[in-house]
Amino acid sequence: MTDGEQSELAPVISKNATKKLKRFEYIKSHRKEVRERKKEERRNQVKELDPDPNRICKRDRIQLEKERLRHSQSCFPRVVIDCAYESFMSEKEINKSRMQILRCYNLLKSPDTKLFHLHLSNFQENLMLSKLFQEKTPNFENLHITRFKEQVYEKFDKKDLVYLTPDSPNPLSVIDPDKVYVIGGFVDDNIKRNTSLNICQTQGITTACLPISSHFAKPNHKQEVLTINQVFEILILVYNDVSWKDAFDKVLPQRKGYVSLSNADEDGTL
Repeated sequence: MTDGEQSELAPVISKNATKKLKRFEYIKSHRKEVRERKKEERRNQVKELDPDPNRICKRDRIQLEKERLRHSQSCFPRVVIDCAYESFMSEKEINKSRMQILRCYNLLKSPDTKLFHLHLSNFQENLMLSKLFQEKTPNFENLHITRFKEQVYEKFDKKDLVYLTPDSPNPLSVIDPDKVYVIGGFVDDNIKRNTSLNICQTQGITTACLPISSHFAKPNHKQEVLTINQVFEILILVYNDVSWKDAFDKVLPQRKGYVSLSNADEDGTL
């Protein structure tokens, strides 16, 4: 078959069909550009309607949070949550400690604050805490938390450690960026006293307690035992130039019986 015969057999496309085909090819090649332009138009419309000019969209906010959390791993001071107390807890208490650790991590997302480098010590894959993280926190492996299997005193120089425990006789006064602050990673519903203090005394590790008794009227021992995330949040606030009193007033609920000394003086209860 000659070329002429082939051309005679080829289907004839009308002018209207040719225009439609060209338009389809044009739209197909510019589809991505059109989508981006429409997205930009929608963003501009939102900005016009939003009275807050500094507000950022959710996607940008999430990206900024990720960058901030990534940056936290190079910050000082370092705060370690010691996960060595699983044998003292029930599965319910272990799961509570998991949720409190996640609350600590979320506190690092807050903008305009000086960050801590968050660690988990004694974090071993065969322990219940690790299994609960894998089961209940799908993105756990992607969290910007430094994890290691060793004891905290094996990973860091003992002279740099300050172990926070309510049983310590030494009130914490300032937060030193060169120190490594350790929070016992256990939920102590039964208030087992001196658990971490005894370990620290054996290992020669400096201990400290939050100065709750200096700012509250006659706190009992149970009131001085805080959750993991409460201790972490108080440390962040004080490191960001908030007074101990204001940090306690912000974090500790009055319904639990926390009454600041200033309020007690005004009420005449002291």
